[in-house]
Amino acid sequence: MELLEAITSRRSIRAFLPTPVPRATIERILDIARHCPSGSNMQPWQVHVVTGAVRERLIERALAWAGEHPIGSNPHPLRGDPSGFVKPYKQRRFDCGMALYEALGIDRRDKPARELQRWRNFDFFDAPVGLFFSIHRSLLPGQLGDLGMFMAHVMLAAREFGLDTCAQGFWQDVAPAVHEVLDIDPEFHIYNGMALGHRDPDHPANGFELPREPVAGFARFLGFATDA
Repeated sequence: MELLEAITSRRSIRAFLPTPVPRATIERILDIARHCPSGSNMQPWQVHVVTGAVRERLIERALAWAGEHPIGSNPHPLRGDPSGFVKPYKQRRFDCGMALYEALGIDRRDKPARELQRWRNFDFFDAPVGLFFSIHRSLLPGQLGDLGMFMAHVMLAAREFGLDTCAQGFWQDVAPAVHEVLDIDPEFHIYNGMALGHRDPDHPANGFELPREPVAGFARFLGFATDA
């Protein structure tokens, strides 16, 4: 797949097929992504990849932990507080959620149905593989940009193999369960999870697209000669 096609075809997929993904493929994706740039070449990323019995054990423990600690009760200041988001970002976030609910036939007033969809994060939207990206706490927040670039490289490399992803900041809410099951050093901050697998092309959750701001809406060009 050409790079431009990988970039424009990437989507946040929220319904996957159960088709297994070979370990060799995942290793190749990570091998490609490791060429991502980072400040002073610090390469501040750690990745834990789960599937099979470990994936199931993690889901079980995360669900139990969430039952004891309501979602949102685990502090994660690096994600920010959505209630304080300003326009247009807050509106875009809202529109994204509403587009998903509309595609799934969920009324915005149906809180139980919305909550059930939210909890689909626990099973990685049925993706057979989950990845967890962590960073040493001594590097926060300065190197989060590096980690974000690495995650983006993973997403784009996955497209080369016909695979799709969905980044899941949600896992910060149950990070203690992830630390426990995957035996991740507490000195490492779990920044994101990611679902990886083959998209279900027929699922309505994957059948809508969101608008993107045109270049003129977010870029300013200074010092260039006026175009003829």
